[in-house]
Amino acid sequence: MIKLIKTLLLSALLFTVSANATLIYSENNDGDLDAIGSTNVALVAGVNTITGSITQTPTGDTDRVKFTQLDGMTVDSIVLSFAGIWDDANIGQSMTAALFNDDANLFDDNFNQINSGADITASFFDSLGPETGPISQTTSGAMWDFQLSSGIVWPSQAWTLTINTSMDQTQPPVDIPEPSSIAVLLLALVGYRLTKRS
Repeated sequence: MIKLIKTLLLSALLFTVSANATLIYSENNDGDLDAIGSTNVALVAGVNTITGSITQTPTGDTDRVKFTQLDGMTVDSIVLSFAGIWDDANIGQSMTAALFNDDANLFDDNFNQINSGADITASFFDSLGPETGPISQTTSGAMWDFQLSSGIVWPSQAWTLTINTSMDQTQPPVDIPEPSSIAVLLLALVGYRLTKRS
């Protein structure tokens, strides 16, 4: 019986760890991202991922997605990464990315022309220069806008946008307990009752 309880608790713990990263949008599962940014998803506390693919195309493809942040949330980092290294001569010179939010409405200067398969981290400073200041990371309800555009692309490239967020601890909690937390609590109570009987 004790072995069963340990197994259940370990399973619940593993589920809790895997639940920390949240896929908030997948182009494969949720539909193609368009060029006008009609898709808008909400950020959650922790690690958010958005996945898509720039298709193999002779005319060009644009994936654009908007995401909003909660009250008391800080956007700590945003990283653009790709599934694999591409041939720069075929794809790298014809792909660009941009990031801004409606508070500053200024493009990030670190998502310029893409010419390698390396991960690109947003610097939160706009492309117009330091005199206009950084993009806000803490504005409650800010709407962020990310766009990845290409000219001629071969082969297609899968991409992931990873947005790391944290919540201000002075804010009242707004989330209900996640299922994994409830599962751990229930398993602990069951384990306590079973050990008390024996």
